[in-house]
Amino acid sequence: MRFKLRQMEVFRAVMLTGSINAASKMLYVSQPAVSKLVSHTETTLGLRLFERSKGRLTPTAEAQALFREVEQVYQSALRVDEFARALALGPASLLRISCSPSLGPSIVAPAIVELKHGMPKLRIDWHTTLMSDMPLEVLSKAVDIAVTSMPIEHEHLEVVPFMRGQMVCALPANHPLAAKESIALADLRSEPMILFRRDIPFGTVIVRACQQADVELTSVVDVTRADQALALVQGGLGLAIVDEFAAGSVGCTVRPLVEELEMISTFVYSKFSPPSRGAMLLMEAVYRRAEQLGRQVGSFRTAARAGRK
Repeated sequence: MRFKLRQMEVFRAVMLTGSINAASKMLYVSQPAVSKLVSHTETTLGLRLFERSKGRLTPTAEAQALFREVEQVYQSALRVDEFARALALGPASLLRISCSPSLGPSIVAPAIVELKHGMPKLRIDWHTTLMSDMPLEVLSKAVDIAVTSMPIEHEHLEVVPFMRGQMVCALPANHPLAAKESIALADLRSEPMILFRRDIPFGTVIVRACQQADVELTSVVDVTRADQALALVQGGLGLAIVDEFAAGSVGCTVRPLVEELEMISTFVYSKFSPPSRGAMLLMEAVYRRAEQLGRQVGSFRTAARAGRK
């Protein structure tokens, strides 16, 4: 390998700090050592990475492109280091969770708070992501469990429904349609809409509902996340159709739709790796949150039974 990990580390430090001197302080090594390694890296790679002027290093276009790749490797190395530390503490000391963005504030965050109160030593790594990225995350063991707004279909994933919800219409408070108790898709024909992209699950649901209602909506901005849509609604750019859990966390006016656009939230984990104790406890806490909202599907025993298969 021509570009070794140590070279990547030094190159990254120089890119972040902008000078040999600052990079040496960041890495706790001598200035000549950093300078020598940078020159050696340029020679071995056959690339000019920096323009040198008055003690400052200006990255070339090639260096900027290389930095983006190096940063990904560095962040992956940090995750490996964190995972190794967790293993040293015991296999049940780390729980990695991903969830749909709309479920984060109202559903998953309260469950994590409850879980941490009961298991203060449990380390939790939590992030939100699009459902299209979840199968790879779960099967590659980047996460232990995913919590989705809508079901995912995959032959190697266990998908357990736990909560039912509806799509709703979000609109500015002073909009004429705010006077209606419920809004039909036909009411939105002439309105500027912020819509989900058609190639993601939410977008597909809306497109199908519009086809059934023989309605064509006009999108002024296509988005991938409900929080993006709601921010644009708050800015007065248009109206949006989002899930009720996302809509409840911001200051937009929300009205139910006449057409029922149902969404079923699920727990997702690998069929090859049953959920850990921490994952099962998280699922239980999330389910209790669904019960508090009166949106639960079935009973948690169903999810627990599936997890122990």
